Amino acid sequence: MKVLVVNPSIKEWFEEHRDRIPEEVEIISPTDDSDLCTLAADVQVIVTTRLSEEVVYAAKQLKLIQKTGAGMDAIPFDVIPDDVVVANTSGANPVPMAEGTIALMFALAKQIVQKHSNFPDRHPLRGVELRDKHVAIVGMGSIGKEIARRLVPFGMKVHGIQRNPKQKMVEEFSLASCVGSEHLMNILKISDFVLLTVPLTPETRGMIGESELRAMKSTSYLVNIGRAGLIEEGAMYNALKDKWIAGAALDVWWVPHWWDPSWNPELRVPSRYPIWEFDNVIAIPHNIGFVERTSYSSQALEIIAKNISNVFYGKEIINTVDKIAQY
Repeated sequence: MKVLVVNPSIKEWFEEHRDRIPEEVEIISPTDDSDLCTLAADVQVIVTTRLSEEVVYAAKQLKLIQKTGAGMDAIPFDVIPDDVVVANTSGANPVPMAEGTIALMFALAKQIVQKHSNFPDRHPLRGVELRDKHVAIVGMGSIGKEIARRLVPFGMKVHGIQRNPKQKMVEEFSLASCVGSEHLMNILKISDFVLLTVPLTPETRGMIGESELRAMKSTSYLVNIGRAGLIEEGAMYNALKDKWIAGAALDVWWVPHWWDPSWNPELRVPSRYPIWEFDNVIAIPHNIGFVERTSYSSQALEIIAKNISNVFYGKEIINTVDKIAQY
């Protein structure tokens, strides 16, 4: 069996951990001048961050598309054959992502960046006390759950929003509420902090637009570690410029970068609007979850290795993605 690993660093991991996959599995990876379509022609598994339609068409023996992360917005679901399974590594890196999200929230609440920028002057900036404040976690997946687990002890009133809300989540994580997305506007109106951790799908794209941003308090903060497309770009710019909200921390951006298949290198800025220049914005280049081990967590690599072995032995794939819902 042949596996195409598009990221060379992941191929190196497999070379160092050959015991994680069967000896008969051949791992190939592109060089700078490699044609991915040619390489994909006779592989059974593709391990990648993003994928073009052309490569999917070329991979005639394909059985599994294995995403290296959790987000699925760079995968061309419309052209993937019914008999090809798609999997990701969702749930492999929730703690560093949760910690990073909370760090951004705390930095906004305590005006850390602004105070640093004004040092050593004692600028009269006052932070926000977290106790008794309302925080909305939009997306109660593995990251959202870890965030809730850590914020409740601060005395915050945590509201979970998920596609199919479950009452048991309220008891398990001591939530103030857990509701469906149809209640988003009501939760936005009372929230002091809004944290976006949902995947980008056709359903969630643009879920935060002008109406949602205007519904938020002028004293509230928005943190997005999901995907930029969850928020309408122009509305975000206006909300920050005209102070509809107090500020935002963004780890994801609208202009595609190296991880996006439609990246346009001619436009080397993260947004069509200079959002990162506002003094009420914390801008992070999509790496808030990176920790001391590696950008790819060991858990994620173990999931990838497990699925390669499962394809080889004809076993059930884990971490499968619903190709309709796209997560």
